Amino acid sequence: MRTPQAILLANKVSWVDGDVFDYVYGKERLSRIAALTQLYPTKITSENFARHQSALGEVEVIFSCWGMPSLNAEQLAALPALKAVFYASGSVKAFAGPLLERGIVVCSAAEANAIPVAEFCLAQILLSCKAAFRNSSRCRLGPWIETEMPSGPGAYGATVALIAIGAVTRYLLKLLQPFNLRVIAVSDYLTQKEANAMGIAKLVDIETAFREGDIVSNHLPDLPELYKCFKQEHFASMREGATFINTGRGKQVDEPGMIAALQARPDLTVLLDVQHPEPPVAGSPLYTLPNVHMTSHIAGSKNNEVRRMADMMIEDFLAWRDGHPLRHAVRAEEFQKKA
Repeated sequence: MRTPQAILLANKVSWVDGDVFDYVYGKERLSRIAALTQLYPTKITSENFARHQSALGEVEVIFSCWGMPSLNAEQLAALPALKAVFYASGSVKAFAGPLLERGIVVCSAAEANAIPVAEFCLAQILLSCKAAFRNSSRCRLGPWIETEMPSGPGAYGATVALIAIGAVTRYLLKLLQPFNLRVIAVSDYLTQKEANAMGIAKLVDIETAFREGDIVSNHLPDLPELYKCFKQEHFASMREGATFINTGRGKQVDEPGMIAALQARPDLTVLLDVQHPEPPVAGSPLYTLPNVHMTSHIAGSKNNEVRRMADMMIEDFLAWRDGHPLRHAVRAEEFQKKA
């Protein structure tokens, strides 16, 4: 059995305290990778790549995670033997294009990273069906009259609008199956027949999703052309008492427009796990609007959950090494999808 040469490649990320590989893989899994490969002793970053590139000519495998750089033509030329990249994180949009064009296998743990996001969204959707966030905000104001307190449609027959069908949405659809909810979705590639098989009642455009959804949940990929695609008129068109959930990207929301709509429509609720910038600037109305509830980008894999991504990529590496089918290889046609 051959033992391929491998490197660890990722830049430091600001929100990880310390080494990103120690955080994602941990010592046990890094030791396992070292036992399974001829692992280069130095972790490679964009900063030190040039100093080490003369020793990387026989590297076949890259293990990475958050902080994976997009390799330029010169760096790829220094890796002529590279055959596979195992990325223990989610979306590969930022770096995979040049690799796929050269026939290099790219495996992503997006399905593993999707699990906690989908679980987080499920919890928020079910609570939103009861208007729990709006109700809780009112409770904090002091004694109330029960008949005047907000309550939602309940988790029976409410309409959930999912924007984009990616790994998170696919897993979320499975989690939603036990509940009697009407699911509509925005997708630029699914047929209605395929959507029905996934539990989606109707494919719609973004405008219809906002108009019809009791809960609207954003799962768009991070693409420049999608920035500020959610505008004031979308929020203004929402149903009475509706909720917008964003675990996608803060850049996709026109925040001044959304804020204006929320000021005019106190019946609406937004749940923002992402903002732009993160955190919002001091003095932003997002801190004080009673119908805004923020979390600090915690929906994705954190702490124990990140090990699931590392395990998935080690499993894919073993399949690649042994010539077996890869469960989590990124296909070029999938890479191009927006929604």
